[in-house]
Amino acid sequence: MLETDGIQHYILNIQMEEINMANIETIAIHAGERNEKRQHRSVVTPIEQTAAYYFENTQQIKDFYEGRLDGIKYGRYGCPTQHAAERKISDLEKTERALIFSSGMAAVTTTILALAEKGQHILFTGDCYRNTGRFFTDFLPKLGIESTEVPIGNLENLESYLRDESVLFFSELPTNPFLRVIDLEKIIAITKERGLICIIDSTFATPINIRPVEYGADIVLHSATKYLGGHHDLFAGVVAGNSVILDRVQQYRDVLGGIIDPHTSYLLLRSLQTLPIRMKVHNENAQAIAEWLENRKEVERVWYPGLKSHPDYGLAKKYLNGFGGVITFTLRVNETKTSRFVDSLRLPYISTNFGGPQSLIEQHAVLTFYKDRTNAERRGITGNLLRYSVGFENINDVLNDFEDAFRVLK
Repeated sequence: MLETDGIQHYILNIQMEEINMANIETIAIHAGERNEKRQHRSVVTPIEQTAAYYFENTQQIKDFYEGRLDGIKYGRYGCPTQHAAERKISDLEKTERALIFSSGMAAVTTTILALAEKGQHILFTGDCYRNTGRFFTDFLPKLGIESTEVPIGNLENLESYLRDESVLFFSELPTNPFLRVIDLEKIIAITKERGLICIIDSTFATPINIRPVEYGADIVLHSATKYLGGHHDLFAGVVAGNSVILDRVQQYRDVLGGIIDPHTSYLLLRSLQTLPIRMKVHNENAQAIAEWLENRKEVERVWYPGLKSHPDYGLAKKYLNGFGGVITFTLRVNETKTSRFVDSLRLPYISTNFGGPQSLIEQHAVLTFYKDRTNAERRGITGNLLRYSVGFENINDVLNDFEDAFRVLK
């Protein structure tokens, strides 16, 4: 806190102190948290558990609106803990700004609504999160915004899907659930030439494995519920990019209200400090498990970007610093026996999240697409397909657990 004419207020946008911030591990620890010039500073950024902030007098209100006094008027516009996390994320992603939302879907939907208008057209790649696709195809048409799904295997013909009214391109990297990797440089060259905003959902990669803005993307999105939160205990979403675009997105967030609360902001801020360490374990464990699964006769196919058998292995090697902690694979059995395999595993929880210390597994067609099987089949999600989120358990214990479950199939 600072004292100015007897007024105590928070400075929200002070530059980092002069410390060595060359490496991402240091950025994860210190960015956003060492820049408030308070007399008494705690090592841990505190939680301000309040919904409202007050002014000492009417003059403070005038100073606030006229830019002479920084601060926060109301909790729906943010809190100091949230702003610290936003600064840290913008430094990790190497962007001008970042905004945090109450969930990944709040981040996605608010951003699209802020950047696309009635009569305009957006493009998105196939093999994306089911509810993101639903928002594009089922919700946006009600607002007069059209969308086109571009098959992930046909991106080389992206220009043929463009229209005069196209304004935005959206893709995950890697995608869900087949972990496809797009040729980011080629895609961005096309979007820049046509004046489209390029949005990359990098939830599966995190800024440890790729920073899309460094390749020219305008916006990067995350479901921070996953790796950024990293403990299966919070919901949050992230949008990072240049200030001009994020100013537009913030206006929509302020009205639509998809804000994160102070305590969740604290949990996210805590988790971001260990992100480089956690991703190193996720990357290493998943690579080893994926290689082991690929050599099992019970396994029909494995999708993991770190395997040479993956259709985008070359692109993954080009763009990714690590291949993440999610493995998708199919078994050489039917849906019923695949369920039996899942039920026989003892270590992973049967759950649809990913990115935490505990391993999770889901039979995608059953857990996520139980009431939407037609869509699942259209996307190649069969009853014998599994998505495994690698945790921090000892690899030998994980492989022994798989081995026991394979014996049950026999």
